Amino acid sequence: MWLADTTFIIDLINSDIEAVKIAKKIDSKRSIVFISVITIQEYLRGIYFLFGHKSDQFNKKISQAEGDLARFSWLDVNYNIAKVAAEIDADLTRKGEQIGYADVLIGATAQFYQLTLLTRNKTHFERIPRIQIEVY
Repeated sequence: MWLADTTFIIDLINSDIEAVKIAKKIDSKRSIVFISVITIQEYLRGIYFLFGHKSDQFNKKISQAEGDLARFSWLDVNYNIAKVAAEIDADLTRKGEQIGYADVLIGATAQFYQLTLLTRNKTHFERIPRIQIEVY
């Protein structure tokens, strides 16, 4: 099973060739792809940032985004994820290798559920121990 990070979702929606190839491969195996609620927040933040001031365009874009996100199974951040994220974040901070907290939470979700993380952002996620990463 898989956990898609935000860049993968955006690339897939924008028909990035490599993201589409990975999606087709996963679909052919009938495997489940999850997303974190953190990915939902990051994706919707982009819609609000880019289109929030243009109500006609915003309504269309937010509706499209909700449809795009509905294709995936969502994983919430719960106590267990927060605990794993706290450990990861503390370890990275101690090493001077901090990454954005959204990526820490997404990585912690992949680690906790033992999901393969789909991303093109290898440099951040490879710092997180005990997760498998598929880079496209």
